[in-house]
Amino acid sequence: MLCVFCTTLGVMRMVATGWLGLGVVLIAATVPGLWFVRLILRDLRGSALIAVVIVGFQWLSGRLDLGLAVAGTLLACVAAAMMLSRTTSPADLLDVLDRWLGRIGLPARPRRRLSLAIALTLRFIPALSARAALLSEAHRARSPRRVGWRLVGPLALGTLDEADTAAEALRARAFLE
Repeated sequence: MLCVFCTTLGVMRMVATGWLGLGVVLIAATVPGLWFVRLILRDLRGSALIAVVIVGFQWLSGRLDLGLAVAGTLLACVAAAMMLSRTTSPADLLDVLDRWLGRIGLPARPRRRLSLAIALTLRFIPALSARAALLSEAHRARSPRRVGWRLVGPLALGTLDEADTAAEALRARAFLE
């Protein structure tokens, strides 16, 4: 459903569609409680910064409508992925993806690789948000200056290190060659 939701928003490319999608996701997030909505909104802070940059660039390019459409779609898809990763265990996600890909006729080995890649990608989003929050907190403890772009370098290096560690673990367990 996440794939269909995000693909539909991406194909429609209308300003209201992405923002409506974000509204639907946030309304759905109220089912567990308002604490869950606050959690999703906190997870969206980094993506919101990227959305603002996209809107600003498109505004300068004379395509504000495109910038708003892309920003709304980005935020809606990231929020939906956050909800999925916060409510579904990686093991359950792997099982569902493996069964679904098996139904469409994909052989077992590529099916397992693809489902693992998708599950790791979706699980990586909250981990990246947590790393950004930790770096931001560490910066605030050491400096009175605003964090801003100072986190980009350490966040990128930490992300690459975490990806390398995950790849090594997968190689050790014979998931990758």
